[in-house]
Amino acid sequence: MLTFQKILLSDHSILWDLMQKIYPPAYAHFWKDGGKSYLEKLYSEENLERELAQANCFYAFVKYAGETVGILKVLENEPMPPFLHIPMTMLQRIYLAQSVQGKGVGSEILKYTEEKFCAADGRPLWLEVMDTQEQALKFYKKAGFVRQAKFTFDSQIMHENRRGLYRMMKEGLKAVG
Repeated sequence: MLTFQKILLSDHSILWDLMQKIYPPAYAHFWKDGGKSYLEKLYSEENLERELAQANCFYAFVKYAGETVGILKVLENEPMPPFLHIPMTMLQRIYLAQSVQGKGVGSEILKYTEEKFCAADGRPLWLEVMDTQEQALKFYKKAGFVRQAKFTFDSQIMHENRRGLYRMMKEGLKAVG
């Protein structure tokens, strides 16, 4: 059973500990410092407070069989460049523990995201994914996402050959039921 628990500022230490376990196995090799600077910036208490203050932000722990196994961050009314005139929803962050990968949890998260944030008005869902993450690219393609653009992440701390990203979008999400 998959559930979501809204992240609060008081959950900072839980979020920090979780991301220290989840992020490095999948992404440390992208960074010259093993991802340390990225984690410190993105998961600092100050940044969490800024992100939670965004009116269009849904930020939650992902719980599977009662265990916290990841995070989900969605931004509503977040247009995808260059389509700034089209209302869209951005799947900004989805990170899962390796222990639940391949068990359908990611697909359930996508289904939840589509139903909760896109289905009522058919709003497109979009995301950014590293161009070297073959497993993620296959997962999103299978889920109906289509590559829209390629760009380079501007970071001197990231290895140059790991800076490529795709913007992907899934259109035509309709209400179900």
